Amino acid sequence: MFSIGYGAPIGIFLLSVIVSYIFVMSPTADDMANNGFVFISSAAKAHIVCQHASKFVRRVLYVKVKDYSENTLPMLSKQIESVYTKASAQYGHLDVRLMLKPSESIKEIVTNSPIDMILYDSELAKDIDVLKNSVAHAKTGCKMQSIECQETSYDAPLEKIRTYENVALGGTFDRLHNGHKILLSQAALRATKLVTVGVADVNMIQSKTLYELIQPVEVRIKEVLNFLKDINPDLEYNVFPLKDLYGPTKDDPKYQLIIVSEETLRGAHKINEKRKENGFQPMDVHVIGLLQDVQAQDSKEEENKISSSNQRMRLLGSMLKPPKPNPNIPDWPYVIGLAGGIGSGKTRITEKLKAKGVAVVNCDTIAHDLYKPGLPLNRTISENFGKDIITESGEVDRKKLGKIVFSDKEQLEKLNHLVWPKVIEEAQRRIQAFGEQGYRVVVMEAALMVRAKWYHSCHQLWAVIVPRDEAIKRVQDRDHLSAEEAAKRVDSQVSNLEHVAHANVVFSPLWSYEYTQRQVDRAWKQLEEFLDKRK
Repeated sequence: MFSIGYGAPIGIFLLSVIVSYIFVMSPTADDMANNGFVFISSAAKAHIVCQHASKFVRRVLYVKVKDYSENTLPMLSKQIESVYTKASAQYGHLDVRLMLKPSESIKEIVTNSPIDMILYDSELAKDIDVLKNSVAHAKTGCKMQSIECQETSYDAPLEKIRTYENVALGGTFDRLHNGHKILLSQAALRATKLVTVGVADVNMIQSKTLYELIQPVEVRIKEVLNFLKDINPDLEYNVFPLKDLYGPTKDDPKYQLIIVSEETLRGAHKINEKRKENGFQPMDVHVIGLLQDVQAQDSKEEENKISSSNQRMRLLGSMLKPPKPNPNIPDWPYVIGLAGGIGSGKTRITEKLKAKGVAVVNCDTIAHDLYKPGLPLNRTISENFGKDIITESGEVDRKKLGKIVFSDKEQLEKLNHLVWPKVIEEAQRRIQAFGEQGYRVVVMEAALMVRAKWYHSCHQLWAVIVPRDEAIKRVQDRDHLSAEEAAKRVDSQVSNLEHVAHANVVFSPLWSYEYTQRQVDRAWKQLEEFLDKRK
């Protein structure tokens, strides 16, 4: 038994040895490979291998089962669920791709990503040279890493897998996530000839949360195709823009199976009803359960399931695209253009940014100031839109003017032509004055930022959006207008899509105060880091 005098030093010594061992055995960030390829002897090892490999690979991990047969399909199906379900919770940094191509068809394994490291189940050590040579895109000097792991056992019997020549599925497939990978993998596992994938487009996406941030359909199609060709290049794939619920499945009798998630099962039933009407056999339906999103546990705004909506919501306040240098304006102060349509809530965002210490130039206020009695613009407005636009006190009656211009596009263009040059001239004067006062960042807020192209006078453009119906409701409540009048005002302005197309950062104050604050905090932190590096 150790005394207190000797026990503490020995304990410290042992702890230091353990910590040193962990430090030596665990790869540092510099030692990790970007992309890895892991060979496993049994499909039952897939998830465990991924868990081990996540310590060595930081980006893309391909997983290939050496022994493949019809008897492997049930275990592969189970591991598809296990690998991608646990990937989100346990190794979310990895883009995992469980390959489903039969081993006997392998001559050369081609991957979309170049391979920096080949990992292998220790049982395959004797075969590793042959396996390594089969990876076409292994880089010169590719690292090798052995992994020791056990098979996963399951108490319940595995589901027998039926295969079909032609399998169909559909979805948005925005920013391909692990839920999408399960759908696509289960389709590829069950198909022997063709997998047809409809990627939602046009009116199919407009009801989605923050649909304005959904990737272009061409990008989503490319990502789906890349994934499918990675997991099984031997199948034929038809990936196309889906413009309605049915796609080709209602008119083509060759489709035998449709893969759906729990929430889209009703759509499969509708398609089968239409097939029956057309005299075709209904398709078999395979239903995939929804994956829990562990990142959403602390957010009452986000969905509990893994979804593209959650991913888009988490983009709010983040840099969507880097700013381009603007040689036409001074380097300092740094000017953020803040755009947003009527009722979008940009004033709320402005107040939160003001609390961070920025100066604010409000172009709408400037326009209001320029309307004041005695100023040239006041007289010009009267001459162009009638003397009854001017109140008894000499002010421009903005409500009367609004009724004229928001119901007549030509009148609106005429007003803009008169007002815009004066507003941007005064805005630039005020920005310069704030810079002379020592402000590092100035926010220039304007509803007309995009339409007037005032963002050319800014270093970055930040945009604020809410759904059209929400904007109409807010304008109704604020200005005591009818739904029709409010809709005219909202629709007369630049659309959310156009705001997003030009924006470096996007906000949406649609949810709680706290959720909006998190967006602003995220944007501000990134801006500070960016400005600290800027000379």
